[in-house]
Amino acid sequence: MKLTIILCLALVLSGGLFGCSTTTQSSRQDDVTYSKASPDSLRQIKAERICFTPEQWQKLTGLPKTKSKFGVRWFAAEEPDTTREGPWVTRISIFRGGETNHCIRLELSNHISAGVRPSWINEKLLFVNVWWGRIAWTDFIVNTQTLHFDYIEDGRDHEFDAR
Repeated sequence: MKLTIILCLALVLSGGLFGCSTTTQSSRQDDVTYSKASPDSLRQIKAERICFTPEQWQKLTGLPKTKSKFGVRWFAAEEPDTTREGPWVTRISIFRGGETNHCIRLELSNHISAGVRPSWINEKLLFVNVWWGRIAWTDFIVNTQTLHFDYIEDGRDHEFDAR
């Protein structure tokens, strides 16, 4: 009986019973790093309050609207035609409720194809992930009431640096 218990305990501790491996691998977490946003990244992100002309507003009406959870704010993204040669620019116009003549506009320039992903965090905070290349991006959170960047960092995937 003691021998059976000892063998079972040895199997559990070795990981054999649960299919666990005793070999260690480099953590993927070590390959991804974040740092203070670089001057180059900051130059490619422009945020401003603007007023629309009727023609500018007409152009936006055909774009899909992405509302915040309770519909307090919404944005429309003007994405570039990536079938044409870059550099590309994406413009995100952020509105409050039913207002249509003025908004906050984020302009993200020189990003890669399909490289901008905005999403609402709550009724005032917008998270944006923008890719500058295959291994480099910037994540930021903008407060759509104050036009203040609550968070902004560059990310890099070092797994592909050597390739």
